[in-house]
Amino acid sequence: MALSFCGNDDHFNSYNVTNGVLNNGCFVDALNLVPHVFLLFITFPILFIGWGSQSSKVQIHHNTWLHFPGHNLRWILTFSLLFVHVCEFAEGITNHLHLFMPAFMGFIAATTSVVYYHNIETSNFPKLLLVLFIYWVLAFVTKSIKLWKFAAYSVGPQHLRFCITALLVMLYGLLMAVEINVIRVRKYVFFANPQKVKPPEDLQDLGVRFLQPFVNLLSKATYWWMNPLIMGAHKRPIELKKIGKLPIAMRALTNYLRLKDAYEDQRDPDRSPSIWRSMYRAFGRPILLSSTFRYLADLLGFAGPLCISGIVKYLDPQNSERYFGVYFMSSTELLQNTSVLAVLLFLALVLQRTFLQASYYVTIETGINLRGALLAMIYNKMLRLSTSNMSMGEMTLGQINNLVAIETNQLMWFLFLCPNLWAMPVQIVMGVILLYYLLGPSALVGASVIVLLAPVQYLIATKLADTQKSSLEHSTDRLKKTSEILKGIKLLKLYAWENIFCDSVEETRGKELTSLKTFAFFTSMSIFMNAAIPIAAVLATFVMHHFLNEKGPTPSEAFAALALFHILVTPLFLLSTVVRFAVKALVSNGFFTWGSNLSTLSNINIRIPSGQLTMIVGQVGCGKSSLLLAMLGEIRYSNTSESEELSLVPLRIQTRCERSWKILRFDPFSFFSPHVAVKANQYLHWMCCVSHVCCNVCFCRHEARFKQRMLELTDTNNTAYLFLSAANRWLEVRTDYLGAVIVLTAAGASIWSLEYGLPSGGLVGLGLTYALTVTNYLNWVVRNLADLEVQMAAVKKVNSFLTTESENYEGSMDTSQVPENWPQNGEIKIQDLCVRYDPMLKPVLKHVNAYIEPGQKVGICGRTGSGKSSLSLAFFNMVDIFEGKIVIDGIDICKLPLQTLRSRLSIILQDPVLFSGSIRFNLDPERTCTDDRLWEALEIAQLKNMVKALPGGLDAVVTEGGENFSVGQRQLFCLARAFVRKSSILIMDEATASIDMATENILQKVVMTAFADRTVVTIAHRVHTILTADLVIVMKRGNILEYDKPETLLEQEDGMFASFVKADM
Repeated sequence: MALSFCGNDDHFNSYNVTNGVLNNGCFVDALNLVPHVFLLFITFPILFIGWGSQSSKVQIHHNTWLHFPGHNLRWILTFSLLFVHVCEFAEGITNHLHLFMPAFMGFIAATTSVVYYHNIETSNFPKLLLVLFIYWVLAFVTKSIKLWKFAAYSVGPQHLRFCITALLVMLYGLLMAVEINVIRVRKYVFFANPQKVKPPEDLQDLGVRFLQPFVNLLSKATYWWMNPLIMGAHKRPIELKKIGKLPIAMRALTNYLRLKDAYEDQRDPDRSPSIWRSMYRAFGRPILLSSTFRYLADLLGFAGPLCISGIVKYLDPQNSERYFGVYFMSSTELLQNTSVLAVLLFLALVLQRTFLQASYYVTIETGINLRGALLAMIYNKMLRLSTSNMSMGEMTLGQINNLVAIETNQLMWFLFLCPNLWAMPVQIVMGVILLYYLLGPSALVGASVIVLLAPVQYLIATKLADTQKSSLEHSTDRLKKTSEILKGIKLLKLYAWENIFCDSVEETRGKELTSLKTFAFFTSMSIFMNAAIPIAAVLATFVMHHFLNEKGPTPSEAFAALALFHILVTPLFLLSTVVRFAVKALVSNGFFTWGSNLSTLSNINIRIPSGQLTMIVGQVGCGKSSLLLAMLGEIRYSNTSESEELSLVPLRIQTRCERSWKILRFDPFSFFSPHVAVKANQYLHWMCCVSHVCCNVCFCRHEARFKQRMLELTDTNNTAYLFLSAANRWLEVRTDYLGAVIVLTAAGASIWSLEYGLPSGGLVGLGLTYALTVTNYLNWVVRNLADLEVQMAAVKKVNSFLTTESENYEGSMDTSQVPENWPQNGEIKIQDLCVRYDPMLKPVLKHVNAYIEPGQKVGICGRTGSGKSSLSLAFFNMVDIFEGKIVIDGIDICKLPLQTLRSRLSIILQDPVLFSGSIRFNLDPERTCTDDRLWEALEIAQLKNMVKALPGGLDAVVTEGGENFSVGQRQLFCLARAFVRKSSILIMDEATASIDMATENILQKVVMTAFADRTVVTIAHRVHTILTADLVIVMKRGNILEYDKPETLLEQEDGMFASFVKADM
């Protein structure tokens, strides 16, 4: 390489211009330096001297606002320009200075142009773009002159320098066109009225901190905008408020409306709308973009094996033709230079991983947006489910939880893997074609092995899908049972049924674990096959190659083939995964249906006068609540007089927003004491006359508020998810680039070593082949370590729950010390009892003393919060008895094992709790009673005739929460449940709150008869129900205020009990 600028290989005067200056190659190359020097001379003072005073008048909170049209195209063209300049530099580096100096200066100028453009764009000062426009024009003209002279001297496409120059002319022309378009749109020059700009709404909101949609292309590709967050997270954990809000386009409401519009557009009488078509219409475009990125990444992935093949061959370039007195390299010679191939390998890896990470990000973002839209759609659908849907068991709480927690995630994960569905076949076909190019017909043997073993993979994937479906069913059942346990945990503990229900959950969990173990087995089989198929294919290919050619493949062929088979591992590994998630998505894609045609109300004709209070009364199960629910649109009904079905939404609008604005009341004060119940009654008629605003708040605005809250929570979850995805991409891009540097280093070291004859070509091929896999392994190691750290948070939570102090189930007495028939008499002594719910809280019962004789009927009353229910819970040791004691039949209950204590007493709670299953299971989950005893209990509870009429009788179905029975009927079942146990002590904690007064009076008499010889403690809901009690205890603020027979207390006219009775009359 000569040091003079205008050197040549023909040893004549390089500065000879006899034939004209444009016919001198050195002069043309020098002319090409002029635009680059011009740009650097103009832009450097602007960039480094300072131009901050020329800042934008538009105030925005981020320097990420993309102002100018053609932004992404400009960045793509500039990166392409940089790559071509690298090729130009590589082509001329071994020759004279004028052959590579313009390329070097062009690379510097192109880099400066993009930095200059970025600063102009973020400062919103477009007039300075005129410099770039002039630069593109000058560069286009000078390169066009060079291309013209090449053509004049018969330098054509067969020469690399001609191809590079032609590409540069095209790129400069396109960049010039981009600049003209900016001038046309923004009107910043040659126009009197420049276009006024307004920042996006998101960037005017300081709370929006997810900036991926707004940053420049380089920052998008490398996630550079995440740097401040990553650095901050390294110093201290990220708080939820730090991640801010989502951009409007990514919020759940936006995506819900997009999905809903796509769904509604399909409404056709001939066919029902498809959620799949809706998903495609709403989110198909980003999936296509992601697929494009994936195709580019997969195609670039094949550059690695080809570059390895070229490097191992180590073909020496041969000088050939000369023009303008210098050597012109052919296009193929460049690809035979090992140094060039090493750089190309590096650039291919960088681009391949960049496109791959971009594909991952776009699919994950789209999947998260889809999940947010589906959650909003499910929530809106859930709010529109009629009561009959829940009561008839068509849709249970467990199913809804499963739909929200699992099924939407399955669809999201399917979308994550969606580009693989069509990328993998292309990757496999391309791999086989290249193998055929390298090894000939023997490569078809390897392909045949893959094809023959594909059905095995498909079979395994099918088994995986089946076991996954089974596992989901068991998971739904387990979630349902767990949810029921949590909802009825108080009753379970009071009845000592924890073990029964835990056993049921564990049984379901056992089935689920069996499915999961089967799933794990088939997963292992799938992983094994994914690893074994490439090995088998390589082995078969090499054996067949040796058989056909009577010799093994060359090192370049062998290691290129090995690298190709390594590439094929990924699509083969993902094949079963993608199929599995596709099946999961098909399983998850369910739909809601409306209630059945079972009649709850019939022949109802009623008119409720406006402005008046209307009372609806009737026996338990007669349809009172159903009528009110029908008026609220919660139960579907048909107007038989008009013979037309009324749709749900118009019905709700009619009942909720009509001008009369009636207030529908489900006895809202039934759970309060008479004193508290009641002051509200003074305002009830006034409430009926309040303007429509009040009713709108009650029936419409709260629903909107809940929807809004759900959308906010979904957005918060999605924000964290998107930041996590962006952080993963930030990490993976950097580890990928580090892996590419490792490959470049290995290639460079190998080439340098070969020049000194150190390793053989085979060892070089081996080293480069496995250097290519370093990127994947490095990525997975870092990712798995990070994921492990994240998942350990779940372990921490579980451990925290396990270390939470639980009840002392053992007690100080052994079960064998407790008489079998305890408590036989039902004597209760309360001695200086002090109770609190937590050691940090004040006591709710303070030094309470009372004595209840065996078989005595005791009523306890008091205002809300007086300690009535706390006393009932103390009998079961459900609260902290930190002082005093309760002695039942001579045994301090605190010394008893909790299971023993609670299994020997009976209680009927204020809230009726039923579990899904059968009537028999709800009455006797321990399965210790005969049918006669169960029917006897139902008869006492006034339910025998109703249960007999049900299909199955005692085995009739009870849906989740007992929703297929009225509230009153549920309470009667709870009474029957207590009768079944036949304990000598019965606690009734406002047990008649949900039944009508007539039934209540009957039941009170039944209780007095059925438990005539038993001790009954009644927490009074209505004080008239305890007027026949043997003893009345009146409580106030955790103390016993009055304690005597009811008739004695009534004689004290100024007493509290007397005032309660007067209020209740």
